[in-house]
Amino acid sequence: MLKLYFAPGTCAMAAHIALEEAGANYEAVRLDFTNGEQKRLEFLAVNPKARVPALVTDHGVLTETPAILAYVAQCFPAAALAPTDAIPAKAALVPKLTKANATNATPMRIRPTAPPPETTGATIKRLQPISTSS
Repeated sequence: MLKLYFAPGTCAMAAHIALEEAGANYEAVRLDFTNGEQKRLEFLAVNPKARVPALVTDHGVLTETPAILAYVAQCFPAAALAPTDAIPAKAALVPKLTKANATNATPMRIRPTAPPPETTGATIKRLQPISTSS
């Protein structure tokens, strides 16, 4: 059985969605980053980079979202998550997997800003998106 290590609010969401869409039999293992679970020896044995997602398979461990998405698509062709025929179609899929990882499945990063004048002294902080374009 497959085992997916994930943490809420990370790009592991894409792998989780792909496994669900494929109808895969897998175990989801939630890591609590606020308590440093990704740095525990048990998880470092799975992924020495201390990051999620990590997918444990019968063929080894995959630790990058595009690789996990391609693996799931290839293992579950009936789910039609990716082209299964020609090599050019598969090659064209790589940028799409990378974009899915970088945009659609990654939560918007936020940073606190100064509270508006009417809330000065309050504990409320406004959040704004961090611009990723420079």
